[in-house]
Amino acid sequence: MRFSTLAAPVMALLAATASAGLIKRDATSDALLASLKDLTQRTQKLTPVVAAIQSPVGGLLKRQTNPFQPVIDGFQDFDKKAQADIEAMPQTGAPISGDAAQKEVCTAFTAFVAAHQETLKYVIGKSGLLEGIFLGPVAAVLRQHENVLDTFAFGLIDVVDSCQQDATQKKSSLDDTLGKAICAYTPAGTLGLNLFC
Repeated sequence: MRFSTLAAPVMALLAATASAGLIKRDATSDALLASLKDLTQRTQKLTPVVAAIQSPVGGLLKRQTNPFQPVIDGFQDFDKKAQADIEAMPQTGAPISGDAAQKEVCTAFTAFVAAHQETLKYVIGKSGLLEGIFLGPVAAVLRQHENVLDTFAFGLIDVVDSCQQDATQKKSSLDDTLGKAICAYTPAGTLGLNLFC
């Protein structure tokens, strides 16, 4: 009799502890999925902003304003959100429980990479519209963006064992596109000299 009264609370405690562990792992998957969805949407909202950029009319206006300021602001806002998501990631590096959950995260990462590459292709295509004085701020924000994306992607890759190779390839592909964008806004890179790219 005494054993059963003692065993019930112990079993309840063990069940609660096991349940809390599962919730934490699932929360990691859910948090990454929510973060990737939000970052993908932010990227998709930035694409038409980049696509709409045109060369300003008149030389004086061209020298006084940067038509890329909304893009710079958009990347900075993106980076702030991504940085907050990075800080919220668990520091353990323990894989997400379950192959299905990991693959769901990798699928969301693939969609994010595709959307981000589309935006970066527009950014690359618009680089010729700027004079040298406006290249620096765009290159600087892209370099900062690269650091944030690297940190986010490496954190994600660490927790998806079942599709780690695919996620690594997607990150590498995104790195290539981002590198081309940075090169397009590096003064010597735009001349085709590739001194810094």
